[in-house]
Amino acid sequence: MNDLTWAELLAALAPDSIFVDSSRGVCVNVSLVSGESPNLNLLTQVGVIEFCYKLLDAANRAQTTKNAALPAGSKLNSFGAPIWSTPSAAGLVTARHSVAAQFTVSTAVAVAPLT
Repeated sequence: MNDLTWAELLAALAPDSIFVDSSRGVCVNVSLVSGESPNLNLLTQVGVIEFCYKLLDAANRAQTTKNAALPAGSKLNSFGAPIWSTPSAAGLVTARHSVAAQFTVSTAVAVAPLT
C-alpha cells in the first residue's frame, strides 16, 4: 500500500517546515507551514485552522506529485483537492477539504491510506 513520506510532504512546503529533532522525532514548524510572521510560537495565538488547511493543501499537492509516478490502481486518494466557494462581498472564500483513511475497527489505528 502506498503512503506519503515526510520528505514528500516537505517537498510541498516551505524549506525546513518539517525537521527531525533528536529527542522529539519528526517535528512540524507551524509558522513556516502557515507562512505567518511573527512566528506562531505561543499556545494562545490563533492560527490552528489556517495551519490545518495549509497542511492538508500540502498533503494534496504531495499526493498529486506522487500519483504522477504510480500506476493506475496504486494511486493515493486520501487527500482531496479543496472545493472553493464563490467569493463573498467581503472578498472571502471558503475552502473545504475531504480526508479519507482506513482504520481498524477495534483500535482506531490507521492501517493504510486509501488507494
